[in-house]
Amino acid sequence: MRGGTVSRRALVDRLITSSAPIAAIVAPPGYGKTTLLAEWAETDSRAVAWVSLDAGDNDPVVLMTHVVVALDRIEPLGTPVFVALSSQGASAISTVLPRLGAALSAMSRPVVLLLDDLHVLNDQACLDVVAEIAERLPPGSQLAVSSRVMPDLPLARLRARGALAEVGASDLALDVGSTRSLLRNAGVDLPDAAVAELTRRTEGWPTGLYLAALSVQARGDEGLQAIAFRGDDRFIADYVRSEILTGLPDDLVRFLVHSAVLGRMSGSLCDAVLLRSGSAQVLRSIETSNLLLVPLDRHREWYRYHHLLRDVLVAELDLRDPGLAPMLHHRAADWFEANGSPEDAVHHAYAGGDHDRAALLLEQLGLPLTRSGRLKTMQTWLDRLGETVMERHPSLAVLAGWGAALAGDAIGAAWWADLAERSPVLEAPLDGGTSPESALHLLHALTCRRGVDQMRKDAEIAVRLESKRSPWHPPALVLLGVGTLLAGDLDQADDIFADAAEESERAGALPGASVALAERSLLAMARRDWPAARGFADRALAAVETGHLEEYLLSSITFATVARTSLQHGDVAAARREVIRTQRLRPMLTRAVPWLSVQTLVELASVQFALSDRAGAWMLLSEARDIVGRMSDPGTLGEQLGDVQRRLELLRGGDLPGPTALTAAELRLLSYLPTHLSFREIGERLFVSTNTVKTHAISIYRKLGVSSRTDAVMRARDIGLLEE
Repeated sequence: MRGGTVSRRALVDRLITSSAPIAAIVAPPGYGKTTLLAEWAETDSRAVAWVSLDAGDNDPVVLMTHVVVALDRIEPLGTPVFVALSSQGASAISTVLPRLGAALSAMSRPVVLLLDDLHVLNDQACLDVVAEIAERLPPGSQLAVSSRVMPDLPLARLRARGALAEVGASDLALDVGSTRSLLRNAGVDLPDAAVAELTRRTEGWPTGLYLAALSVQARGDEGLQAIAFRGDDRFIADYVRSEILTGLPDDLVRFLVHSAVLGRMSGSLCDAVLLRSGSAQVLRSIETSNLLLVPLDRHREWYRYHHLLRDVLVAELDLRDPGLAPMLHHRAADWFEANGSPEDAVHHAYAGGDHDRAALLLEQLGLPLTRSGRLKTMQTWLDRLGETVMERHPSLAVLAGWGAALAGDAIGAAWWADLAERSPVLEAPLDGGTSPESALHLLHALTCRRGVDQMRKDAEIAVRLESKRSPWHPPALVLLGVGTLLAGDLDQADDIFADAAEESERAGALPGASVALAERSLLAMARRDWPAARGFADRALAAVETGHLEEYLLSSITFATVARTSLQHGDVAAARREVIRTQRLRPMLTRAVPWLSVQTLVELASVQFALSDRAGAWMLLSEARDIVGRMSDPGTLGEQLGDVQRRLELLRGGDLPGPTALTAAELRLLSYLPTHLSFREIGERLFVSTNTVKTHAISIYRKLGVSSRTDAVMRARDIGLLEE
């Protein structure tokens, strides 16, 4: 709380004593929403977690990370939540959110979670996360959100249940008594009639009243006569320009206007951007003079301008120094990049119109973002670049294609690959030395779009182009091994996989190590060398679990091989466990990475067959057959599929479809069943009709042996298809 702030204790007490677990504070800018939350945080006897939202939170993984860290400072939430957040490929809805929900339910005391500026979230998945968190807070807890507009949350349902407390602009508007307190705290003492008139003319708008106080401070009664706005920011620009900025020294105005390009400011950052010294002292002076500067930490190192003031100052910059903003953003990008904040550097590169620089920064960030599951953030930035810029940065397009492929998005992977292929530019090496040419061959090999023979050739080129010090050399070796295997050269493939596994383990490239070892396990099975197969499978599983790769597409082949070797050694329980783990990845087993999908589905079908689940096995083979049918040159995949299919045909029928017979589409729907979303809303998220959702839901109920959505969720959790 800032000194001199007008207390809103009555409103705070109303919210704290409300039995509603959710509070929505909705009002236009300048009504004191953040101030109200700050007083709530200082008043409530419960522990309080605060998250200030910004545009960068439009990624479910980022949003949940901030919420988890804030709550973990109150009470440790446990390792599983953080493991889920750090897992490659983890699904926000099906994996991270359930673990967060379980951790919240296990908290020993009630908490208050405050989410400030919810209006910046425009990603529907993020809003769904907020709604789910609200449902999972421990008893006696409250979630409060502040927003400029009514958030897209299930408010009608909450209101009907009496679970929603609402505060609007009329509640936040100041009355005459509060106006008098605000003016006196700002050093302005007016007659009662003037206070009443000022309150009427501003309709109690707190920021308008505060600006009026500053104006009266500077110009006396003449400043008071200029007040002519009511709870709206349309008049703020002219007012601040004529009543506030004109009364300040030119040097200070220049500082305010030029630093407004910064979303957050520190002394050293302002020094670098404004080419001056002493900015830290200037910032402290501005805060002391009450010029709508908000401290962001208790040490008064970082600040931001009030949103309304910043908007005015940015507009003023365009009027006073047109064309200067890009240079200021360029300097800000330099400072953030040099100080280890590449994401802030990307933001300023975009804001300054330097999309090529943003692309170069993203080439450094792309792999870490993809590996940490922040696909939404990466996609948002790539969309802003546009095709023309991406064609000048083919390595970045390839990285985007790689991420799409490993998310099961065949169309997206092909689109990015085609865009990269059109590029005439060969630019600086990407992430440890790979060239755009090599990266493109790697993507072609991964997606096998042109058949097995070309896959092998692409992988050979990538292996040749990559140095052994490059982080891309191990995956290139793995893909060469796969291409060699599918071409029918089993002995040579085994030798390549041995080198790939050793190199991957040495480099800490655990995804590549797990695939290479799983492939060696499959080759050992083909030789009927079951002890070796078990050893390779166990090492592959260790790599997956060490790297927290349980939700990663490439781990599917490891789970399938562990299931087969477990079954061979009589461990039926372990085999069933690995079957379920593989099933959870099945929605991503598409033609995006066809060789991996077919191998996994075929091996899994063999396990299902051995477990007498012929219906489940047949479903898996049907999906594999569809993928093979779309491949121009499937190599030996068709033979592997045919062998298992013929065995299944001999004993087809007799089984009722069970949980393992769920289709990929049904598994995608299953992850949404525990949420608050209706069938209509789920259909919107999955881009299908409500009728399609109902049809899939009925099929899920039948296969799980239940008759309701709630029972389906319970059954799916019992068998491991959903997180507890």
